[in-house]
This record gives sequence, C-alpha cells and structure tokens, in this order.
Amino acid sequence: MKKILISILLVLCCFETVFGNEFENISRLAEEGDIEAQYNIGVLYFQGEKINKDYHKAFYWFQKAAQKGHAPSQINIAYMYQNGLSISQDNQKAHYWILKAAEQGDVDAQHNLSEAYYHGKWVSQDYKKAVYWARKAAEQGNSKSQFNLGLMYGKGHGVPQNYKMAYVWSSLSMAQGHKEAKKIRDIAEKLLLPQQLLDAQELAAKIQYKIDHSTESQNNPPSISKNEKKINGSGTGFIITRDGYIITCHHVIEDANEIKIIVGENIYFAKLVRDDPNNDLALLKINGSFPAMAFSLKRSAKMGQETFTIGYPNPSLQGVSAKYTNGTINSLTGFQDDLRFYQISVPVQPGNSGGALVDEKGNIIGIIVAMLSAKTTFKISGSLPQNVNYAIKSVYAQAMLDTLPEISDKLLTPSTKESGTIERVKKSTVMVLSFE
Repeated sequence: MKKILISILLVLCCFETVFGNEFENISRLAEEGDIEAQYNIGVLYFQGEKINKDYHKAFYWFQKAAQKGHAPSQINIAYMYQNGLSISQDNQKAHYWILKAAEQGDVDAQHNLSEAYYHGKWVSQDYKKAVYWARKAAEQGNSKSQFNLGLMYGKGHGVPQNYKMAYVWSSLSMAQGHKEAKKIRDIAEKLLLPQQLLDAQELAAKIQYKIDHSTESQNNPPSISKNEKKINGSGTGFIITRDGYIITCHHVIEDANEIKIIVGENIYFAKLVRDDPNNDLALLKINGSFPAMAFSLKRSAKMGQETFTIGYPNPSLQGVSAKYTNGTINSLTGFQDDLRFYQISVPVQPGNSGGALVDEKGNIIGIIVAMLSAKTTFKISGSLPQNVNYAIKSVYAQAMLDTLPEISDKLLTPSTKESGTIERVKKSTVMVLSFE
C-alpha cells in the first residue's frame, strides 16, 4: 500500500512538473505578445482546472488578445461583462465586444448576437437585426441560426412572411440534425404549392452547396482563388460512349462558363461538344475510359411500358448518392400533345434533369427533361398536377448524334440482359455541375 501511494505521488509530481513547465512557456509567450498564448492563459485562469480560478487574470489576458482582434477572446469578454464576472455587469460593453467578433465573421458571435436581438437579452429587441445576424451565421452553416431564420420567415418577424424561405432554412437545419426544425419545415411544406416546394428544394440545394464549398475553401486555404467560380446548378447526365461522351439537358448547363462531371469519387472537367436548346439537349465530353449505355433499337416506347431512371435529385438534401425511381409511360405525347415528349409517371425532382429514361434492359428510350408546372396547370385548369413529368424521346438525341459520325460510330449495341440492369445504368450515370 505504501509503495502504491509513493508511486501515485511520484506521478502527480511529474504531472505538476510537466504542467508547470508548460504554464511557464505559455506565460512567457503571452508576455511577449503572442495572441494565442494570451487567450490560452486566459482560459486556464477562467476554468481553474490546473491552476486556481482567477476571473481578474482571465479578463486581463482576454482583453489583451481581444484588443488585437482575437474573436474568441472578444466573445469571452462579452460574456464576462454580461454576467459581471470580475468586473461590473455592463450590457453596453458586452454588446460592443460581441459585435466586434461578429463583424469579423465569427459564426458563434453572429448566432449569439442574433438571439440577443430576437429575445431582447442585454440589448433592445430588434427583429431586423436578429434576421441580419442569423442570416450571416446560417450562411456559414450554423444549424441553430438556420432554424431561427426559418422560424422568423415563418412568423414574419423582421422579414416579410415567406413560407418558401421558412422551408429552405428549416430544411437545411433539419439536415444537420436540429430536432425542432422538422416542425417548421413540415408546416411550411403544407402551405406551398408543388412548384413552390420544388423551387424551395432547389434553392436549399444551392445554398448548401455554397456552404460546403466555402467550408472546403476555409479548410484548404492554399486552393482559394479570387477568381473561383460559383455554381449555377446541378443535374444528371449519362455516358453513351466508352471514351466519355455524355448527354444531359441544355438547361442544366445553360450559361455555364465551366462544367464539371462527377463520376464515382472522381471529378472531371467537361467540354460542350454540341448544344440543342430547342430540344433541351446537350452533348458533353470528358477524358477517360468509362462504362457506357446503349440506345434502344425501338423508335418508340409503348403506352404503359415500365421504365425507370437513376439521377441525383436535390443532392444537398437527399445526399450525393444516385437515386432510383420507376414508373410507366403514361402518354406518347407531351404537354399539349407535343410529339417530341413522353409523359411519364416516374417521379422527377430538381437534379433529375438530364438523366436517362431506360427500359427494363437498361437501354435508353428518353431523357428526363421536366415536370409539369403547377403554376401553369393551375392557371389553365384550376387544378394541380399529380406526378406529371416528361422525357424527350431518345430519337431526338440520336438525331443530334447523327450529325457527328465520329461519335455515332462509337455507340454501343443495345443490351439484351435484364439481370443487373439497375447497377449497369448506375455506373454510367453521372452528376453534372455547372458554374458561372
């Protein structure tokens, strides 16, 4: 027992010696003006875990770093002023320091400042300022501020009431696991028309992409470029030759200055080879060797024929994994009997555009292009459409390829196998990203 106690004492002595040396080094750096050291020694005094708690010394060192623009120290000083720790309680000074941190882009400061304005805690209640700072934090990915922003849009606090934006921000918050966000999203969803809902989902996807892209840039500063392009949108495409020719929709890459293709875990720059805006088709090219799909030999599908598609709908909300949906050919003509299109019951969402509509053997019979506009339908008929979507017939894509014999000669012969069809189509389906 005595030996055990001696061993414990020796360990504690060694620990104290190591910490003592570490504390001396931090103190020396802090005295020399090192901001991180000043902040760290302030934390040690504030928490009092390895040294005696001393709010006066904590405040002294936080203030040293805060005056040099250190945002975490500014937040800590604001907290100490707000709660009267070591100094007199002073809401005005608390506001001054939290505002300093928020203006530097500190997401925690922005969120806390927004909540203070919303609830009128240690500042005068101001919904407009609450919205302003919540948006700043929400656009950096703060799930609590995203929830608050959705709530304020839903209630019309500080902004005009807007159920579309309430859906957008609450869905982004919910995607990060915020438990209460689902309630707001579900309420907003019931108040939106189908087309409004689809627009909201697409906007949420774009915002999430920007958040993710911004986070990646912050984590990899050497790759940051002042000329970095912003995303216009995303869609689906499919590979038709083994050397990387891809078909997608014209509206997916419209006005794009740069196009990227995601194949599995790899990203490729794509070149626009041929564009057919009248039929909403585009032909792209990437370099490499890939599994490809074949066109059906039949010039037309049949009404009631089973079909399916694989695509990338709403990637930020539904994930970046490919999604399978199936249905039937409902009509051999499209909107107002447009002969170029099939009407299909295959569920279509933003991001599905450009995907291949295939038969039971995985051969291409069409290209997913659109859903029937709820706004237009309601205006014309006074009722809302129920899962009415369209695909342009594959013969129009083949006609475009006929003008490029060097490509049409590379097209594969149709598959006759029904086994493993979904997996084969998935391997040839890609995500298309267009940039400004």
